Amino acid sequence: MIRHKRVTSLADILTATAKTPPMVLGIRMAPFTVGHAILLRRMGSPFVVGGDATAQDLVEAAVICSQDPMESIKAMRSILGWIPLRLMRSRVSNANLAAECATMQQWLTDQSDCPEVMQEPGNRSKTPAMPWPERILVGLVSVGFDEQDVLLMPVIDAERLFLTHAEMEGRVELWNDKNEALWRYAQEHPIRN
Repeated sequence: MIRHKRVTSLADILTATAKTPPMVLGIRMAPFTVGHAILLRRMGSPFVVGGDATAQDLVEAAVICSQDPMESIKAMRSILGWIPLRLMRSRVSNANLAAECATMQQWLTDQSDCPEVMQEPGNRSKTPAMPWPERILVGLVSVGFDEQDVLLMPVIDAERLFLTHAEMEGRVELWNDKNEALWRYAQEHPIRN
């Protein structure tokens, strides 16, 4: 097995320059990381897997996303892990639940700007069989990132690194509507010497 040198400086730069997260239920969210995405997906949170969110779902997502994902795991395993949830009850009863859920959902949606991935221009993209956050984690670890660095990396940056590496290796082409239009134009109007 080939061992890669740890790539921590880039991870540090990306984390330090992440956009400031919003307030949800009166608490500031932490940057949304790969670790948060994995936790919320494993918990079946409607904020990442779809569906209608309840007050309980909002509180759980807010507690998880307001701290480092590793701290969230410790709190979930702790005998006292229910305390933050109890303390949040008063905030929920005084909150506009629909607005708070919309803020959380919009923020999480904005944390991914993954372009369409195609094998060749004009083909449809494929849905991965393995959940996306786990694919990002395994992919970046396999190219030299430390697992802990990836878990703490904002999702939007991890996606970019993962997909850029895959494109550089020739495994995918990254496209958006503008790229597709340019590619079609170039095919229809070849450059003549």
